[in-house]
Amino acid sequence: MFANPSSAEVVRHVPHRWLINQWARGGRIADPALVPFAFEPASIDMSRSIITRVVGDGEPRRYQVLHYGSLMAAATGLEPRGRYLDEVLPSATRDHVLMQYELCRRSRKPVYSISHISDVHDVPVDYEKLLLPFTGADGEVHCIFTTSLLISTEGRFERDGIFAHGDFPSANTVVVYAIDVARADDAPSAVAV
Repeated sequence: MFANPSSAEVVRHVPHRWLINQWARGGRIADPALVPFAFEPASIDMSRSIITRVVGDGEPRRYQVLHYGSLMAAATGLEPRGRYLDEVLPSATRDHVLMQYELCRRSRKPVYSISHISDVHDVPVDYEKLLLPFTGADGEVHCIFTTSLLISTEGRFERDGIFAHGDFPSANTVVVYAIDVARADDAPSAVAV
């Protein structure tokens, strides 16, 4: 997977940049259930967020869904809580999405992606996704917080059907960025997946 190295300035949605800045001030948390409390309450929307636990010692790791927001569930028709991403993602996009999680885990840096898709009326819609890794005391990533947003420069669009049956944008419509942001408690790292 090719990921464009970039600063947080490439992130279009201002609240996502705000989350990156808050993550940069912390990023270590003992329990994945406490991830929502790592951010200022006004900056986080749990209804469009996913929290996954990194499971296993081998390569690649597995990602168990601990939280799957209500807007995500309504958009995809999935209820994957307690299951692994590799079990619930459609085969057409599974490898590409899991590579984004692997890049986030290995680099211990945020990963941002943007997909250009359309609604049922061919209105252009951008699907923005931000993955933020959280490390334990050992410095290893043990959970990843994911937040997403559907946005259109055309204004109103039809949300229903965009991710029907869990169909996420195909890999050829996605641009992925590895966000290089300095954190007070981590040395810079460069990793490719």
